[in-house]
Amino acid sequence: MINISTNYYESSHMFHGNMSIIMGTRLDVILLGQEKYRLEAAWNRMQEEVIRLDKMLNRFDPESEIYVLNQTASHNPAKVNDELWHILLHCKQYYTLTEGYFDISLKDYSRVVLEQATQTVLFDIPDIYLDLGGYAKGYALNKMREILQQEGITQALINFGNSSVLGIGSHPYGDCWSVGIDNPYCPGEILGEVQLKDSAMSTSGNMPSHPQHIVNPMTHEYITEHKLVTIIASDAVDAEVLSTVLMAADTEQAERIKQRFTIDYSRIFILPG
Repeated sequence: MINISTNYYESSHMFHGNMSIIMGTRLDVILLGQEKYRLEAAWNRMQEEVIRLDKMLNRFDPESEIYVLNQTASHNPAKVNDELWHILLHCKQYYTLTEGYFDISLKDYSRVVLEQATQTVLFDIPDIYLDLGGYAKGYALNKMREILQQEGITQALINFGNSSVLGIGSHPYGDCWSVGIDNPYCPGEILGEVQLKDSAMSTSGNMPSHPQHIVNPMTHEYITEHKLVTIIASDAVDAEVLSTVLMAADTEQAERIKQRFTIDYSRIFILPG
């Protein structure tokens, strides 16, 4: 069950909304503006949008479209809606640009047949399951950015559990939004602080609660290193994808892949433990 709470602080013209669990983590949103009704309207649209996307892209939800696709496409061509079709094409582009290191098939995305004429998907080898976990939060951030633009809100911070964050405009007492990068192996320790202004941050890595959750698509083995990768880019999906890719790619590959994207910051933290 999703718990949702909101507060508006009149003295600072700040709205705070949060969802206890969505897309596998907590969502916190800070919106700034003097018109409370506009901030509330934007929040309502944002929460509806992220719930809609989670319902479509969560492969563990039997009612989601991606779940149905995974159950069907190994046997028969599965038709998908326009939005999911464009997402799968987008993921195919990332698969190419990252030399196969961004692979939502968990096996070999080149064996996922996207038939343009019928807008259908077919897996031509067994045991493929599409997983958009390294894409969905970035996509959701971009969609919520569009809502803010439509509502005329120019200062906001959208934070998925400090791992996927979008800063629009600036903090009321500064020229950007500052976000700390937590050390998951040492609670309370901040590895670094980044500044966001009309940009997104994504951090990927292993942690004590999830020590093996990122698969190297080349070896099909879990990445076990204690490290984090942080990327800042204007496009939230670029940041999300690259933070996952650089967990697996070696130094030479990583540098070559990064040259194909416009990013503002990248850093790999090697952690003891």
